[in-house]
Amino acid sequence: MKAVITGENDKLVGVNLRDNAGAEHILDVRKRDGQITGHQQDGYPDDPSERTRAENIHVNQARRFAKYWVYRKRGYDTVPPTENPDRITAAAIALTPLAPEVAEAHLGDYYQHFQSINGTVDSPIEMPEGVPEQGGGTVYQKDIYVGLEDETLGTIAADILADPKLMELVSKSVGVGGETPVGAEFVPTFKELIAEASDRDPDSLPSLSEGLLLEATSGIHVHWDDPPGEYHTQWGDQPDLNRDPAARIEIFPFEPDSITELQAQVARHLLCQIRDCYLTMGIAPPEQFRILGHGRHEATGLYASYDIYDEYFDPNAEIDTWYVENTPEGAYEHEPANKTVQTKA
Repeated sequence: MKAVITGENDKLVGVNLRDNAGAEHILDVRKRDGQITGHQQDGYPDDPSERTRAENIHVNQARRFAKYWVYRKRGYDTVPPTENPDRITAAAIALTPLAPEVAEAHLGDYYQHFQSINGTVDSPIEMPEGVPEQGGGTVYQKDIYVGLEDETLGTIAADILADPKLMELVSKSVGVGGETPVGAEFVPTFKELIAEASDRDPDSLPSLSEGLLLEATSGIHVHWDDPPGEYHTQWGDQPDLNRDPAARIEIFPFEPDSITELQAQVARHLLCQIRDCYLTMGIAPPEQFRILGHGRHEATGLYASYDIYDEYFDPNAEIDTWYVENTPEGAYEHEPANKTVQTKA
C-alpha cells in the first residue's frame, strides 16, 4: 500500500492510494464517521459481482486502508470502533493486569457460561432455540468499554506502540515471547502515561490491577450462523454508556481452568484482533502483534476462505508472509497534530 492525502475540506478527506496489486484508487473519506462517499479505481470491474475473489479483497483492503490512513495522519475518527487497533490495544492493556477479583466482576458470566457448556454449572444466559452451544460456528462475544476519550485512546496507544518496554509487557503478559516480566518495573510507566494523556493527577488514579482503564463490560452476545450460512446475534445487556465499546471479544467455546486462564486467553485473543486490523488492510501488523490464533471472527473467515491470506488463526500454521513489503513508511505513526483544512477534497 502507498497512500497520500490529496486534500481536505470541512467534511471530507481525499486519499490517493495504490493497492498491493498495483491498482490506483481515489477515495473521499468522510471525517465524522469514515464513510467513503466517493471511490474510483482503475484496476478492477466496478461491479463487485464481476470481480474475482482476489480483486474484491484488494478493493476492500484499499477502502479499509484509506480510512486508517486518514485516522493515522489526520486524527479523525474514521475507523469503525471495533476495527481500530488503538482501541483494541487499550482494551487489552485494560484487561491484562486485572486482579482476579476484578476480572471476575467483568468476566465472571463469561467464565460461568463456558463452564456450563461442560455441564459443571448453570449458564447465566438463555441460548437461542436450536443454536448449539459448541460447534456450528457459535461465537460468544462481550464488549469492553475503556474509560478514556477517543483522542486520548489514540495518543496512549500510539505512545505504547513506540515504547519497546511497554509493548514487551503487553506481549509477555499474554504468553507471547516468554514468561511475564516483573510488572512493578513497567506499571508506573503505564500510569504516568495515562495520567499525562488524560490530564489527570497520577495519584488520583486507581492501579491497573484495580481497573484503571476498564470502565464496564457488556453481557454476553451469542453469534451464530444458520444452515444457509446467514449470521445472527442474540445481544446481551449493555452498560448505560452513550458511546461505542473499545473492543468486542469474539471467542469460541473452550474450557478455562480458572478466571485467570480465561483472562489470559481473552487478552491474547485481543492481540490477535489487532493483528487482523492491519492484515485486512493489506499491511503488516507491528512486530509485537505477529502472532497466531483466533482474532476477529470476520478475519478468520477471510483467512480460511481465500488463498491471498495465510491461516493466521491457526496456532500451528506456517506463515509465508506478514506483508511487510506492502507496509508504507510511517504506517504506525499517530499524527493528529497534522490536521489542516484545505479547500478541496
